[in-house]
Amino acid sequence: MNKNIKRIVAIALAFGTVSAVAPATNVNLLTTKAYAASNDTNTLDSLSLETTSGSTIKLYSDSGYGSSNKVDSSDVTDGDTYYAKTSSSTINISKSGPSSTYVKVFKGTSSSTKGKSISSDISLSSGTNTLTVRVYSEAPGSSMRYDDDSYVSQYIIKVKYTGSDSSTSSDLTADDYGNIYLDRLSVDGNSISLSDSKINYTYNVTNDVTEVAIKAMPADTDYDTITIDGSTVDDSDSYKKTVSLNTGDNKFQIETNNSDDDTDRVYTLTITRGTTSSTTTSTSTTTATTTPSTATDVVTTIVITDRWVQVNGRWQYNDSTGNPLKNQWFLDRNSAKWYYLANDGFMVSNTTINGYKIGADGAWIK
Repeated sequence: MNKNIKRIVAIALAFGTVSAVAPATNVNLLTTKAYAASNDTNTLDSLSLETTSGSTIKLYSDSGYGSSNKVDSSDVTDGDTYYAKTSSSTINISKSGPSSTYVKVFKGTSSSTKGKSISSDISLSSGTNTLTVRVYSEAPGSSMRYDDDSYVSQYIIKVKYTGSDSSTSSDLTADDYGNIYLDRLSVDGNSISLSDSKINYTYNVTNDVTEVAIKAMPADTDYDTITIDGSTVDDSDSYKKTVSLNTGDNKFQIETNNSDDDTDRVYTLTITRGTTSSTTTSTSTTTATTTPSTATDVVTTIVITDRWVQVNGRWQYNDSTGNPLKNQWFLDRNSAKWYYLANDGFMVSNTTINGYKIGADGAWIK
């Protein structure tokens, strides 16, 4: 018989003999490793919040933040909701009990929000941020989402950010973040030109605009999570959130996070609600009040680029810098039609320019 086969048979017989005479508790040669990947601690022994400098952030049982409602870190209970407030824009979560391998934290409550490592820094947005800490019996994968209810215990913390919006990103630059970016950013359908080297952007609206819809598209819809002004958005709401505007500057934070490699990037969008604009013009040509065939009726802003906009009921076309075209023909490639923009920037109609007749819709009649 082959020597290797004899050796294998001998080992098998020896193991069988031991199994027959030894108590089951002593024969764990094959089973120990299988159970090592499971978590036998279903709840947290303690849970606390800290600033990045190591200062403890107090927990409370309600949003009144009264001293009588203070909660000790070791008194947290599965299923309960706690409250905290801080002026620190970035915080950490500390816990004791189960290994960090079996714990995930979620920022926001969107079904597609992906869990982050419990040791990750958490960037706070203005307002109240909902953090959910969950414990799992098996190690959750990097793609674990909020709508997965396979957890064995959870703890909710509503953290109110009381710091200045400007302090959130004033000391950070684009180079301070990982290799993750937004794919597109728009306000009320008007695109904002993004650059990998910028994280701060501005947008202006007139005083009569009281709310706008901010839309932020992730570069990777499978792995990137988007948060706008403290709320997680996803494809169910078209990655869009409607926000209210006060007169003057309104700052909003937009965060994109990839839970797969735990990278994030925080953008600051400042929307300035100003005074109502008016335009007084004088021209010898007839200006059009009809709608160009590819135009969209949008709110007049300073930074609308590469599209038709309507100002006081009249149409103009803004170039890539946001300035209206003047004293020139413009070919709208979306309709294959030519239009003429007068010296005041407005489209003309029912007239003739340099021998070319222009119709009621503002387009050149060939």
